[in-house]
Amino acid sequence: MIEKYKLYYRTFLVLFWGAMCWGFVTEEWLTFLDKLENVFFLGMDVILLVLGLCLLRTKKDFIVLLSYTLLALFSTCVLNQLSVLTVFNGSRDFFGLLFMVPVLTFFLTGERADEFKAKFDRQLKIWLFIQAFCVTWQFVRHGANDWGGGSMGWGASGMVSMLIYLISYYLSVQNWDFDDYVGSLRRNKWNIILLYPTFLNETKISFVLLVMYFVLLYRPSRSAILKFVYVIPVIIGVGIGLINVYLNVTEQDADEVLTMDFIEDYFFGLELEANIELALMIQDGFFDDELDPDNPWILDIQRIAKLQLITEPLSKTEGGLMFGAGLGQFKGGTMVDQTPFMRTNKWLLQGSRPWLFTVFVQLGFAGLIWFFTVFAFDCYTGVRRTPELTRMYVFLTGCLLLMLVYNEALRYYYFCAAYFYLFFAIRRYKPSEALTDGNA
Repeated sequence: MIEKYKLYYRTFLVLFWGAMCWGFVTEEWLTFLDKLENVFFLGMDVILLVLGLCLLRTKKDFIVLLSYTLLALFSTCVLNQLSVLTVFNGSRDFFGLLFMVPVLTFFLTGERADEFKAKFDRQLKIWLFIQAFCVTWQFVRHGANDWGGGSMGWGASGMVSMLIYLISYYLSVQNWDFDDYVGSLRRNKWNIILLYPTFLNETKISFVLLVMYFVLLYRPSRSAILKFVYVIPVIIGVGIGLINVYLNVTEQDADEVLTMDFIEDYFFGLELEANIELALMIQDGFFDDELDPDNPWILDIQRIAKLQLITEPLSKTEGGLMFGAGLGQFKGGTMVDQTPFMRTNKWLLQGSRPWLFTVFVQLGFAGLIWFFTVFAFDCYTGVRRTPELTRMYVFLTGCLLLMLVYNEALRYYYFCAAYFYLFFAIRRYKPSEALTDGNA
């Protein structure tokens, strides 16, 4: 009979690697499997649900699950009169938050925690090489665009870029001598080289993450500052070079991208009223005769504009702004019907969504309060402060702030697996074991 730990460990690896690699494999190689995507991820979600329930251990874990269940049922079934099936289907967006924390806590607090950390750290290094291969392949075949999602496939460009920086930083900071910046760069050269795929897709937050990466690997001191003066021209030159590489591979004009108008249009929309009118016309079928039914055209309303526009339709639901429209607004259409709210407001709900928007639409302000409370207790309590841990936490927190207004990566359990692992695994880092051979 198989040992329980091995069963849990192997199940976790199947969940992680299966979901992480499904997109690229089915889009680029085994394309005949693409039609099974919904069934595949439903199966993965069910397995995660069972694994998560089996590994619930602490009082906090039970409170988190119970509070979520009560809020979800109240918002979805009681107020908005949607079915229990819709609750389950919509809850799949929150499985990563609900179950990856207890799963990772089990592996990183038990007797074999150090063994698990060492094994998974090596797998994360392999993950970086896989992304380099996949993103390069996608860039050569499709260009620098949303296809550059690495092993996760189309549409995951933002997620893969963020994880590349986080994982590379996590591996580097454990092998970093803050009194020897140049020597540390040499020891961690592969972790740094493997950042290059982030310049092969059009993910604009990569520049923010790049600055955070190297700033957080620098510790100010009198001698370090004097040395730093000599490398400032090099840093400026490298920065200009990277910007030019990015602009060239994405075929963008610096005169447009590096302006406040571009940033404002990217997040808010300079012609918002015209975009809204066009989006409604598309939803109403005005252009149906001109569209390919297998590839319908949508107009993606800008992220921050969505947060502004959603308040009016949301206030008209039974849940209102406090409890939202209920779960399942971003699911359905294949095995489960779309909700009435989704059908009416599809023009606004589809496309790129920030995490604030995803939670607010479904669970309202109550859902946001629940999320921030749970996240704070999961990630920031009971932590022994060290320089390495503090810097890692600053990077992770910075990425959380970006996700709130940029993407909904926390909706995907496999992203949560890597993201929360970094929160918890860095706590087990032992400085005495660092500075080995460049492999964290």
